[in-house]
Amino acid sequence: MSKQSAYTGRGGQFAVMAEFVVRGYNVAIPEIDVGDDVFVVRDSDGDLSRVQVKTATSKPRKAAGHFGAVISVPLKQLKDPRQPDITYVFVVRFQHRWADFIVVPRQELYELRRATGVGSVQKSRHGEDVLTLYFSFSPADVMCKNQSFQKYRNCWDAWPEIDHRNA
Repeated sequence: MSKQSAYTGRGGQFAVMAEFVVRGYNVAIPEIDVGDDVFVVRDSDGDLSRVQVKTATSKPRKAAGHFGAVISVPLKQLKDPRQPDITYVFVVRFQHRWADFIVVPRQELYELRRATGVGSVQKSRHGEDVLTLYFSFSPADVMCKNQSFQKYRNCWDAWPEIDHRNA
């Protein structure tokens, strides 16, 4: 991994953490990385979410507002459920800003892969199988191998905003 990629990846992780914080959740980075980048906690009842962040820098396309991004997910992680299960947040940087967050539960991405063949399996530089997803963004949709991911675009529904003013 290049030094620039490391900075961009960590920046994406912090952008995701910032979104959770402004929504009213507590966040933590696990000391030991076993596939979770962020723990998200609802303080009122201790509800815990596990989040895996993947960051991409996008490339502009010919049409204004259109861009593409490539994300890779370890296939073993995608196949193996955990308790609580992982939610992926794919962070896309476009034209020097965080453009979009694709928020997709592991199980839903796994089912999309099985049902539609979304993505392609490749070997990582470390020799592990990864699912590589090629996303195409437009103002109206997010596509990956003829499948719309629009419903996952900036979809933070699992973490509704918490108002702490009266807590």
